[in-house]
Amino acid sequence: MSSEVQHRTLVFEVHGRWSAESQTGEMGLGGAQTAAIAVPEAFGGTRPGTNPEELLLASALSCYLMTLARVWTRRGLGAPRVEATIVGEVRRTAEGLHFERIRLRPVVHGVGADLEDRRRMEDALREAEETCFIARTLRPVIPYALEPRFAE
Repeated sequence: MSSEVQHRTLVFEVHGRWSAESQTGEMGLGGAQTAAIAVPEAFGGTRPGTNPEELLLASALSCYLMTLARVWTRRGLGAPRVEATIVGEVRRTAEGLHFERIRLRPVVHGVGADLEDRRRMEDALREAEETCFIARTLRPVIPYALEPRFAE
């Protein structure tokens, strides 16, 4: 990445609309992609669609996966296949809704039983979580745990 890009402020925009009558809306996610948004069932919603809680988690997960790919490349680890789940626990407090914790659960496929290979991969998984800028933004206010697993 050039020095000019590294020190430039990047601006991202997401556009949306909401209908109070139907309790649904839509978010533009880049290009022609859109996502329907709605109040979650847990909060009394009845329409299909994603919600702010899922969008926050999706942002953290996509950042982690892209950062992990960069870490793997830089470390020469090839391109193992990874699937990941991110779980956010939200609780209602006196101040309103609050993310109580986030658990990031990557599952790496195709890493053999060699302990050194697994250690190198675990180090890469941890580095990606520590350097993902969305996780760095969230971690000071939400407990954030990495729970990796390996599968054949």
